[in-house]
Amino acid sequence: MNQALIDLGDYIVTTAPDLARSAEVTHDQLTVSAAGDSLIRLLIFLRDDPECQFKQLVDICGVDWPDRAPRFDVVYHLLSHRQNQRVRIKVQT
Repeated sequence: MNQALIDLGDYIVTTAPDLARSAEVTHDQLTVSAAGDSLIRLLIFLRDDPECQFKQLVDICGVDWPDRAPRFDVVYHLLSHRQNQRVRIKVQT
């Protein structure tokens, strides 16, 4: 496992606990879960925080989970050139 991603996930969740619900690293990718009402504030935090600096939105996509409620995930992929890291933000809707 990538310790830098684990540390970054821990940093995000502890620094912005009202914005990020959880963070996990799977398949060497950091995924942060957020509530829809805190998404914009979380994205601004990830852009502006000096430890994060996720200044590039790579893409936005949706995932359909027909057997789950809520059924959809909206997924944002961000890139920090300065930190050379990527993060995935998931919001269930």
